[in-house]
Amino acid sequence: MKIALTADLHLTTSGNHPDRYHALENILSKLIEDQINFLIIAGDLFDSSSQNYSEFEALCKATKYKQIKFIVIPGNHDPTISNSAIVAENIHIFTEPGLVALDPEGPHFLFLPYQAGLTMGEKIDHFKGEFKPNDWILIGHGDWTESFREVNRYEPGVYMPLTRRDIEAYSPSQVFLGHIHKPYDQGRVHYIGSPSGLDITETGIRRFLVYDTVTGEIETKRVDTDAVYFDELLVVLPAEDERTYLEHAIKSRIEDWGIMRQDREKVRVRVRICGYSSDRKTLLKTIKTAFQGYSFYKNEEPDISMVSIADDPERIYIADKVRANLEELDWPMGLDEPDNEQIILAVLDVIYGD
Repeated sequence: MKIALTADLHLTTSGNHPDRYHALENILSKLIEDQINFLIIAGDLFDSSSQNYSEFEALCKATKYKQIKFIVIPGNHDPTISNSAIVAENIHIFTEPGLVALDPEGPHFLFLPYQAGLTMGEKIDHFKGEFKPNDWILIGHGDWTESFREVNRYEPGVYMPLTRRDIEAYSPSQVFLGHIHKPYDQGRVHYIGSPSGLDITETGIRRFLVYDTVTGEIETKRVDTDAVYFDELLVVLPAEDERTYLEHAIKSRIEDWGIMRQDREKVRVRVRICGYSSDRKTLLKTIKTAFQGYSFYKNEEPDISMVSIADDPERIYIADKVRANLEELDWPMGLDEPDNEQIILAVLDVIYGD
């Protein structure tokens, strides 16, 4: 049996945020196409400003979706949702932790709704005699403390943490979490990510996941969203052919987006430039030309306020040579390692510092 998973929709009303409902409808349409009858929502189905759930209920009860069973755990943004607050028959909300077998021949699922002031390990411990190691799935909403060092911009701090010690002690075969809006996978732990970027800070193509209870395989499915956000910080440095260097850097960045041609009109990009340039006017013109065909976020012009003028030919020559040498080096990349642009900025500070 296949089960779909999403999280962090932050629904309010379709009038205020139609894009979030469109993303959910896109997921549901793909479930119908693939004959998948379960959708798990790992927290923050609603935003804290929403107290009316009628639009979501109407969507779930629609004839074309009524065969889908919705399983929801409350997140920190929607602690008031419950089975008494939402009446659609194909929606079940786990307001208390629950261990169930969605597939009689598959692993058990442990659903942990968000509870302030507690850890996931504390709640898992209540069930430790009821599941077999490596034969159960954890669905939670909170912070994986061993993950990448990117915070949820909406909620600074630590929320219902899950630790590496918890994983080792209780041995879930897979863990699916909500709370961090950026899709992320580390071993058996998966942040599903929000299916629609809530603002410019939530960049890139969005996804939902499909888990096969028989094979244990996890499949990533793309969500066709109304908009795809990108927030680009580019480093410019004076070079013999500064324009060509910047055009190449922007082309490479756009290729990394993985956007199909038919989705170009959905892109909303914010561009910030830092570093040194011999001609800021030409720099701005080059940026606009290189991003032609894409829309700037809220019609903002590229921000070149962090670009200083560099007009010393000797320093320009040194900076260009250092950049070329850095590009030939095989720098280690990791969570605690600076990326190439951070290294180049540090080098430029040395070259152009007083």
